[in-house]
Amino acid sequence: MAGPALLSLAFPPFDVGPIALIALVPLFLLWSKLTWKQAFWWGWLAGILMFLTILYWTSITIFEFVGAWSSLALTLLCAIEGFAVAATAVSAALVGKGAFRLGSIFGVPAAWVIFESIRTNGSLGVPFGQLGLVASHMLWLLPIAALGGVYLLTAVVALANAAVAAILVGSRSLRIAGAVVLGFLAVIVAISDTRRVDALAPATLRVAIAQGNIEQDVKWTPQVFVQSQKIYANMTREAASRGARVVVWPETAITTSAPQDRMLLQKLTGLAASTHVWMLAGTIDTPTPQGYYNALIDLTPQGSVSGIYHKHWLVPFAEYLPFANLLRRFPIMDQASTFLAGPGPHVLSAGGYSWGPLICYESAFAPYARATVNAGADVIVIATDDAWFNSTPEPYQHADIAAVQAVATGRWIVRAASTGISEIINPHGVIVSALGVGQRGIVMGNIGQGIQTPYDRYGAAWLITLCLVVLASGIIVARVRHTA
Repeated sequence: MAGPALLSLAFPPFDVGPIALIALVPLFLLWSKLTWKQAFWWGWLAGILMFLTILYWTSITIFEFVGAWSSLALTLLCAIEGFAVAATAVSAALVGKGAFRLGSIFGVPAAWVIFESIRTNGSLGVPFGQLGLVASHMLWLLPIAALGGVYLLTAVVALANAAVAAILVGSRSLRIAGAVVLGFLAVIVAISDTRRVDALAPATLRVAIAQGNIEQDVKWTPQVFVQSQKIYANMTREAASRGARVVVWPETAITTSAPQDRMLLQKLTGLAASTHVWMLAGTIDTPTPQGYYNALIDLTPQGSVSGIYHKHWLVPFAEYLPFANLLRRFPIMDQASTFLAGPGPHVLSAGGYSWGPLICYESAFAPYARATVNAGADVIVIATDDAWFNSTPEPYQHADIAAVQAVATGRWIVRAASTGISEIINPHGVIVSALGVGQRGIVMGNIGQGIQTPYDRYGAAWLITLCLVVLASGIIVARVRHTA
């Protein structure tokens, strides 16, 4: 079980990203030697251990709903996520048929990409712990994301592991094949890396992020609400005095329904008008008695509301209850929130740019970020509240995803987090300004137009299709060889 332990070191809080290039070698070699039934169990165990070490912080949220049962719920979550690794292990066994072979070099990484894409998408998908995210701090590897998003990064990392495995234990011809694959990957990475020297459009729009650092357990009380609004207002005035034209407040910086509260809305629009800035502020919106939205409101320097974005991709069990008709029968599920889902990606206007909003969990889903860009976003704005998890790796894992999204979509990202990490990231994945966890302050920086990427245009469907063909071919060839 060295593989899961090594791989966990590639993610925050350790962030030893390059270790991921060899961490899976023991697993790939083991799975290839087993029967498919044995591989399933060993793969499932490896997956459970892997996600326990990477996603243990989810138990904090789970505890809010199931209390002492949170450890069991965390194990169940990791067991479900572990099926993706188990399926990859079965694929390795079917391709290898008792040994790590030429087909394994390509078939096992293809399987990892396929089952990771299944695991991380859909309304119940969990996008944390994706293999490709280890590249978020490896600027020499990160440009690959522009070609195929996080899934292409996953493919490259998995393929590197498979090539190393071939070199370590293979025959002479297999070692040569592994070396050729590593050489090919090096060339692709080098070619992709040249994008970082391409000139970006001039960054002329001055923006600011207000990180209020309001404690989660008190921010919803009336007394703290008044205080927090003063804090954000003062930070907005300071940002404006320092030249900001757009000021971003984090998710639920306004813990009541600003669009429906006439007096509060007048204060907010008055603040925008008096400081002559655009404001994008996280709030709650209750336009109908049927429910409420997690929202981002767009205020103009003229003191008007330009638009409102309603969060579309909600957090299961925290913001909505899946299978509600069934699960509402259990009293413990009565605590689950019931936010409404917005209609989907659209843009807000601020400072002469079209801003594509992503609220918290939405920012972790690569297809949704791409859809936001294709809806017309010049810039991606992320409003998030990770305060529940300040003492865990979650804020760092969540922020790492933003760097990958910036490169994949070729857009500047302005990420406003209530208690950190707030940051401005350029289209090459470089963090140009940031403020860490547990700090109060203003993040300032200039942004500009982004870069059109192949991923924007084609997505990752071509890669998933290619992986399906490679895996199916590998299994068929192995079966024919075995029967012969």
